[in-house]
Amino acid sequence: MPKKLAIDWDETELRFVAAQCTATQITVTDAAVVPMMPSGIFETLRKTIAERGLEKTETLVAIGRGKAELRELQLPPVPDEELPDIVRFQAIRSFASAGESATIDYLVTNRSEANVNAIAAAVAPAKLAEVKEICSDASLMVKRITLRPLSAAAFYLTRPKLSLGSGDVVLIDLLSDDAEIVVARGGKVIFVRTVRMPSGESARPRALVNELKRSLLACGCKSPDKMVLWGRDSVHRGDVEVLSEALDAPVEVVNPFDLVDVEAKLKDQLPSHVGRLAPLVGLLACEETHADRLIDFLHPRERVEEKPDHRRTALLIGVPVAAAILLGYLGYRKLSNLDAEIDRLNQANAAMKEPVKEAEQFIAETEKIDQFLDADAIWIDEIRTLAKKLPPAEEVILKSIVATSDIRSGVSTIVLSGSATNPSVIEKLESSIRDENHSVTSEGASEQDAKNAYRWVFTEKIAIPPHHARARRYAGVEQARTASADESQDVTQSEAKSESPNAEMPNAEMPNAEMPKAEMPKAETSKAESPKAESPKPETPAAEPEVAVTQTPVTETPVTETPVTEPDSPAVQPDTSSTESETPAPEPTPAASESTPNPETAATTVTEVQS
Repeated sequence: MPKKLAIDWDETELRFVAAQCTATQITVTDAAVVPMMPSGIFETLRKTIAERGLEKTETLVAIGRGKAELRELQLPPVPDEELPDIVRFQAIRSFASAGESATIDYLVTNRSEANVNAIAAAVAPAKLAEVKEICSDASLMVKRITLRPLSAAAFYLTRPKLSLGSGDVVLIDLLSDDAEIVVARGGKVIFVRTVRMPSGESARPRALVNELKRSLLACGCKSPDKMVLWGRDSVHRGDVEVLSEALDAPVEVVNPFDLVDVEAKLKDQLPSHVGRLAPLVGLLACEETHADRLIDFLHPRERVEEKPDHRRTALLIGVPVAAAILLGYLGYRKLSNLDAEIDRLNQANAAMKEPVKEAEQFIAETEKIDQFLDADAIWIDEIRTLAKKLPPAEEVILKSIVATSDIRSGVSTIVLSGSATNPSVIEKLESSIRDENHSVTSEGASEQDAKNAYRWVFTEKIAIPPHHARARRYAGVEQARTASADESQDVTQSEAKSESPNAEMPNAEMPNAEMPKAEMPKAETSKAESPKAESPKPETPAAEPEVAVTQTPVTETPVTETPVTEPDSPAVQPDTSSTESETPAPEPTPAASESTPNPETAATTVTEVQS
């Protein structure tokens, strides 16, 4: 445990207590009251410290009322952080010797909503410097310079061994020439006074009683609950009798060394007036744990100034700067990545210029071909669709079907000529053929005298837009491609089965999928052969007539009708009322077939043949 020393002195004697101290326990190792040498305090302290071997010891100094000025102040209710400034301002006005350079400390005795009561003490700079010089001459390290009466009061009021009531307690410490009186109420000091005592022993008790009465009257206490006298019973028996009789209050004599641990060899060496050492024992006991109950002139209470938190400042500045740097880096990295991506895309675009140019040229050429082919509808499909949508043969017969294509506009046209039983059948025919890809325009209908029921002659023009022909053409190409892919997949599966270990059947008994490769059809067939191989020939219904299709120039070949008898089948029937013979289109000569057709207009003429 660290060793500490507490000292105080007056004109007649030097008092000291040495102890091993911790936060919760002290053990007194040395204590004495040394008479003052004629040479003064410097020589007395230096010699005593040297004899006891206490040099370089941490020292706590208690000074009496004669070296400091005390006042009780009544202050407005202000926060604790503002109280030091208020106390100093009021003390300079109230103290006679206190100036701007005086050291001022205080102790709050009572706080209410209306005011704050405090005991303030001031010491002149010269007195404080003198104390430091005396200790330095004896090779002592001063840690605290406190007011002596408050040290003894704090010691008594903080001891757990003592029972404290809510009433007033008077603490009395009798020194050689002075008496220190402290009044406590509710465990807090409310009044402090130091009085001069007469030198005669017989007059001291009566003088003490008078001073006590004045002190109780000053603090508003009529009768205390208890009076405590520091010392031994054997030394202060007469004082106890006088005080208890005069003030009508119990008097308790307390030995300060009974409240702490004392080394066994020191118990018999303690001085007779141990009460004079109570402030020093209390200073050692309260220095660590109850320093707020002391008045310390070496460390007075001051306004707490908030020290700048450099770490907080660094964080407030550094975090935004770091965030800005990070954002700048992320932005730079993002822009760098974008620049790299732009360079990569530029290089890719440069590399794709030639292929794109070739593809655009190929697309342009393909578009020209498509535009040429769009004008040529798939007449087989159109005639099949037309045959399905016509009314029954009992209501209508067709005499001719003329199909033409216009390369410039891309529109394919079918002109139907025929006879019907009544006008409603003609309207029914138009409605059944008309859709989003076939527009039907009537070119006239008239009633004629006829021997049969087909008395209404009509002519209908069907226009087919070019996009319909292109869609049907590409649908056929996709269908052929799908069929070719399915055929290739079937061939691959057949080859895989033929190569498996289980394929041991003779060729005669093997299924088609497991035939040898020599007898299998080729996997890759031309797109032209696949449709011919798989597409079945459309079955011509019995109701449809046989027609002949020939390619002719844009000038239509005249068609003549041959009279025929009315057919029995529901197919398209010729008009029996006509007596004209049908002249077939002349067959093209080899030279004519090899010649190039007119690119402006091509016509396809479909003539009816008798069933």
